[in-house]
Amino acid sequence: MKSLAFCLLFSLLHYQQPAYTIGEVMRKARQLSSDSTTVKITGYITKKLDNNKYLFEDRTAEIRIDIDPQYLQHPVSDKEAVVIKALVQYEVNKPITLKVNQPVVNE
Repeated sequence: MKSLAFCLLFSLLHYQQPAYTIGEVMRKARQLSSDSTTVKITGYITKKLDNNKYLFEDRTAEIRIDIDPQYLQHPVSDKEAVVIKALVQYEVNKPITLKVNQPVVNE
């Protein structure tokens, strides 16, 4: 009984957030937005668009992301893959965007 409880506790402590592609996020945007799910995506920050807005892409698509400066602690190259964790922002008749809510890390 103790070993079962330990296994359950261990699995909760080491919960791995599922990884998504941008294409998957775009297809499931309505659900992910309403669930307030943080998505984890590996890709490349390819272009700075505005103040805190960037273009982010992976092998499936590209999307606009909003990164608060506190989460982008070092400059990144468009040649190095990064992992972002973000909230999906979905509104009808508007582009889907991601709002980064954890530090951007190199892969």
